[in-house]
This record gives sequence, C-alpha cells and structure tokens, in this order.
Amino acid sequence: MMESNVTQQDHWDNMWKVGDTGWHNDKTHPMLAKYLDKLTAGKEKQKILLPLCGKTVDLKWLSDLGHTVVGVEFVKQAVEEFFQEQDIQYTVKDVEAVKGKVYKSQDGKIRLYLCDLYELNSSTEGQFDVVWDRGSLVAINVQDRTRYADHMMSLMKQDGRYLLDTFEYDTSKYEGPPTSVPDDVIHTLYGEKCQIERLEKFDCIIEWMKINWHIEHFYEKVDFITFK
Repeated sequence: MMESNVTQQDHWDNMWKVGDTGWHNDKTHPMLAKYLDKLTAGKEKQKILLPLCGKTVDLKWLSDLGHTVVGVEFVKQAVEEFFQEQDIQYTVKDVEAVKGKVYKSQDGKIRLYLCDLYELNSSTEGQFDVVWDRGSLVAINVQDRTRYADHMMSLMKQDGRYLLDTFEYDTSKYEGPPTSVPDDVIHTLYGEKCQIERLEKFDCIIEWMKINWHIEHFYEKVDFITFK
C-alpha cells in the first residue's frame, strides 16, 4: 500500500469504500464557478492544479473550458471512479518520479496522479498557472500545514493564482475533519511570501452539524492568494 503524509491511508480508503464521502459534490463548486475569471485572470488554456482532488467534477468542468487540469489523489478508487463516472477514456502509466501512477485522458488535458501529494514536484509537471485548493488543506494533518503550504507555493508560477477554500469553527466542540483553519494560520502559512485577499466568509452551518458536532457556526472562507 502506498504511504501518504495526508492522514491515514487506511482511513481514507475505507471512507471511499463504504461511500462515506459527504464532501463530494456532484456539481461544480460554486466558489470556483463564481471566481473562475479572477482565478484564470481571464486567460484561456491555463494549467490548473487540484490537490487531493478525489473525483471532483471540477476537473472535467475546467477541462471542458479548455484548461489543462492536473489532480493529485492517493485513493485509487476515487481516481478510477472519476474517469468511469465522467465516461472519459484513459490510460494508466507508472511514474517512478512520483512513486505512483498517472491516469491520463486520451487528449491529455486531464492528468490524475495516484501518489503521495508531496511526491509531485515541478520537475515532474512543471509549475502551474492556477491552484484550486478545496478540501485539501482542510484534510491534511495540522502538523503538516507548513510543509503543505510551502509545497503548494513551490508548484505555482511566479504570476500564479491560488484560490483557497477553508473552514473555521469552534474546535473546543469538534476537531474535524475537515479541520478548522483560522485566519491567523492562513496568514502564517502564506503571508510572508504572498498577498492574501479575502473574497468570501459566510456561515454554512446545517442542522446535522449542530446535532452531531455540537457547533453553532461553520464558516466557509475563500481567499485569493498571489505572490508579492
């Protein structure tokens, strides 16, 4: 079994196996759709990274718009279900450099790496125009956040753009997942090298969270990050 630095492999494999994937959305993420022009700077044919992508339909949506999308995921079931559910023909190739495999659409515009997130670096895929980080920073171990942020920034072009979607809630009542990422943590991780523009913050609490997680608020936050 492939090792991973993002929480326990067995845990995530099992969640996919039993269908406990409440974070998966069958529609394009509304924050991505709302801010796509800002994220791409109005440019066509951008190269976009989706870390810990699961089987998000955002991959196909972006590809259909003419962009090249690269996802990284360490659960095989998620990667294979993406191609099957989207009815996309693909090839699979071993990639020694990432100690894993790459699943590639026939036109090459969708490439999903099945590997440890930190094994994908600029020598393998070059750097990216855009990073869409939804469900990734909030999924990793808290102690790995600095390493994660540094890795994401190393994959961005100097004029690259990063859309970060995170959550914040009372961790004295519930500790995740998804993990809570306070504003000061975001600024500690990215603020030294990057400009951080807050685009959205809203309470998306639902009754289920109140009952099961015993929290009163569950804030979703969207930040636009660029190098200084």
